[in-house]
Amino acid sequence: MSNSFWQAKIQGLLYDFDRDSLRNSTGENAQVFLNALESVNPAPTVSQAYQIAEASDRALLNRMHLPLTLPTLNVAHLLSGAELPLSVNVRDYDQLTSPPPADSTPNAPEAIDSRQLFWWLWRCLPEAVSQRLGEDALLMPAVPLLPDASVWSQASLTAALAGALTDPNSSPPHLATFSFSPVQELIKASRKMRDFWAGSWVLHYLSAKICWRLAQRYGPDSLIYPSLFQQPLIDHWLGQTWAEFRPWIPQPSASALLTAGFPNVIVALLPAKDVKSAMQTARQTLLAEWSRIGQLVFAELRRRHWMPDLGENSATWSGWLASQWQTYWTALPIGVNPLTNQAIAESDAAQLQAWLDPMNRLCQLQDTPDQRRALFLPEELEFMRAVYEKDPSICVNVGSWWSYLFDQLRYAGGTVKNSRVWQVPTAFLPRSTVSGIGSVVYPNPDQRHTTEGDTGKYWERQVGLFDGIEELNATETLKRGLHKVLPQLLGGEPSQLYPDLSSGVAGWLRTHPEAIEYFRWATAEISQAFAWTTQSSVPGDFPPATQPWGIPWIEHHYPDLLNSRLLNAGWLIDEFTPTNPNPSQPFTREAQKQVRQAECQRVGLKIAEYFTPGNNPSDWYVLAAGDGDGMSRWLNGERLKAYQEYMPVLPDPPEAADGDSHRIYQGFNQLKSLKKRMGPATHNALSRALLDFSNRLVPYLTEQRYAGRLIYSGGDDVLAYTNLWEWDQWLWDIRQCFRGADDPRGEFSSQGDYWRYRGEADTYSRLPKRPLFTMGGEASLSVGVVIAHHSVPLAIALENLWSAEAGAKQYDYQGHEKDAVQVRVLFGNGNILTATSRFPVFHQWHRLLQLGVNHSIFEQAAQLWRQHPAPTLAAIEPWTRTFCQRRDLLADNQSVRQGFEADLARYLRALRQTTPLSQQDETVQRWLKLTAFILRHRQIGKLSRF
Repeated sequence: MSNSFWQAKIQGLLYDFDRDSLRNSTGENAQVFLNALESVNPAPTVSQAYQIAEASDRALLNRMHLPLTLPTLNVAHLLSGAELPLSVNVRDYDQLTSPPPADSTPNAPEAIDSRQLFWWLWRCLPEAVSQRLGEDALLMPAVPLLPDASVWSQASLTAALAGALTDPNSSPPHLATFSFSPVQELIKASRKMRDFWAGSWVLHYLSAKICWRLAQRYGPDSLIYPSLFQQPLIDHWLGQTWAEFRPWIPQPSASALLTAGFPNVIVALLPAKDVKSAMQTARQTLLAEWSRIGQLVFAELRRRHWMPDLGENSATWSGWLASQWQTYWTALPIGVNPLTNQAIAESDAAQLQAWLDPMNRLCQLQDTPDQRRALFLPEELEFMRAVYEKDPSICVNVGSWWSYLFDQLRYAGGTVKNSRVWQVPTAFLPRSTVSGIGSVVYPNPDQRHTTEGDTGKYWERQVGLFDGIEELNATETLKRGLHKVLPQLLGGEPSQLYPDLSSGVAGWLRTHPEAIEYFRWATAEISQAFAWTTQSSVPGDFPPATQPWGIPWIEHHYPDLLNSRLLNAGWLIDEFTPTNPNPSQPFTREAQKQVRQAECQRVGLKIAEYFTPGNNPSDWYVLAAGDGDGMSRWLNGERLKAYQEYMPVLPDPPEAADGDSHRIYQGFNQLKSLKKRMGPATHNALSRALLDFSNRLVPYLTEQRYAGRLIYSGGDDVLAYTNLWEWDQWLWDIRQCFRGADDPRGEFSSQGDYWRYRGEADTYSRLPKRPLFTMGGEASLSVGVVIAHHSVPLAIALENLWSAEAGAKQYDYQGHEKDAVQVRVLFGNGNILTATSRFPVFHQWHRLLQLGVNHSIFEQAAQLWRQHPAPTLAAIEPWTRTFCQRRDLLADNQSVRQGFEADLARYLRALRQTTPLSQQDETVQRWLKLTAFILRHRQIGKLSRF
């Protein structure tokens, strides 16, 4: 893009700031960049961009010139409206956000490329200011009268609009959305946790690369969703591109780099003339990066001498990979020209309506049952005209339709997606043994009548990646080898931080520290008994016994522990390479299978010496998938509150106010009672603020407070690997964090629906001291949890995981929708136990687990309820009293019995009240059975070292 394009963006980004104050509010390292600024008067299009970013309501409120004097600088939660005081000095804020006079004296600019300068201003300037004024400076509001969006978010969107409006004679800027698929199919085609992680991460990486490429060309501010601010991969590439940014952008941790968070849907604000080329660039970047990953993995396989006859141009390799993706995009203008309108006076009502009608039609706001959706409402017009009479220079603008435009963009994108014609290519060879989709990788795809026996011969070679039995298509093979090419993709040598399906043992060790020494001794004995567990089959690979756990809590506290897969014969044998016991005889595939089975049996017997069957902490693995409820209703403003809920308490107007001022105050009082609109700045602030939840809070709760591993965390979506001992506590903490409620552990304060870390900042927690955004008390999420026996294939567990999440979202009873959890236990015999409840009731169930009551009590309760359920709510207390009085296990401790009796009655009452009548008895039985199951399998029997 031209220099004028980047200069316009710089002017837009700094439109609200005093440059002298910026110099005083940043460190010495920042001066070289600030001295490179050209002091010129902003172009008219930059002023227009600023107005659109504010939207009509915020722009008019700014022109009221209310005598607003605040003792402290506050921010209003952009969804719930909760008030949060900031530690930034009000005087510093006023000086920083007071633009200089138009005729300020220009400086002699430093020789810095305009694109690089803009990147520094966009990414590093907020950090430089916060280093001087305190971390709360990242939350400074754009408008103190309506402090629901940060000044940085508004500045970013102003810059994006200023760049898109560089040519005033062109069509209006466009919002464009780009997406690619398939997604879930790619993730679910997994046999190992390594595959599961790789599927999520490669999608994340490809999306990040697309965003990076578009940001390099159009600026990071042009990416409306996802926000690129403080994104680990983007920061990593920024540091590689401009090392001089490092004082403000620390190198992201390996765990952060290897946690997926980018969505497969990208929204950008672009100049109208560049929409098609930008979408083509996105598509080309996707295909080029996917091809590059395929080439790197193929080179790694070739280095390992796997399938020497396979050519990179084979139809089963590059042919399949080339058919992996379908892309689709759509775009809409942000309005109709002109983008602003000054026909506000009552005498110009017809002219204003002629401008409003096309905008309302574009956003489908006319001819709807709700006549108060179309802009503007009578109360809004009254306020606008009152302000206009005192200041005729004001105007309204298309920013007021921003959230409705996003809705239309989403609908258009869904229509395009639903009309796609992409199909899985026909497979003429044996299909994948994991997904059943696609031809397996095979060097002779043109050979007719190919059988599984033909392809199986080539898949006998394990080369440290395969088990010698499975057969995968090209995409699944790429996922299996992805971790080996991370150094080429990211630079450096990131740790292999992905978990194994047996890594849930970490939860047992964290909750039972007394078992750590026993675990050390048992794993050492097992590894010594099988020398191959301490030897690598491929130079440079970790031996099975010393592979990283992929659990950050373990890597930080006990990095020397041997890998937990030593406790699971089924997963450990994957690393075993059979050798021919009789070299004089051919080592057939059947012979290899027999050797493998014999070794697996030996390993199982050895493990049983330390952990008997059914008493092994690696027997169960736990996965969770959660998603915010009704996010589209937040984005389009449907669930927002009245303006006054987001404003500070204002002084009464002076009694001597003139007639114009009196009318303004009257109109303002009417406006305050209206539902606030989701304007551009607030929308952009939400996109950026969500990163606090997904990139800061969720990783901390999952990987540092508990011994889990985050697989994906982006926006309001969470996908995590947890364990049998911690999943319920982790889940409740995530839910409390999502809503900005009190932290169950007290590590965070929750003032203003923000979470602020009470501990000291350190390199391990990597949590800033500033308040971190949550979705607020009005928000909710629904979660699916799968607890699977180790013999259940991961692909089946993943299928049930997304079904469980969908089941939680389908909860709807007596006006309470979603805000639920569904738990599925997948037993090795194929049985499934499914239990669903609302989150508040889940919390009461969670408390039952903490009472220390034997699991058999709950088994008996489930059995008794099946035979004699309480017929009414009033009968629950007598039922629980009678049940507890007749239990010998509760007879010895009267206080425990009475406490358990009260908690059980309270829980059963809450569960009955939130469950449809026809499902009540079955639901109660399922949750009681789940309680017994959890308590029973959390008890690892007596451990004896000698």
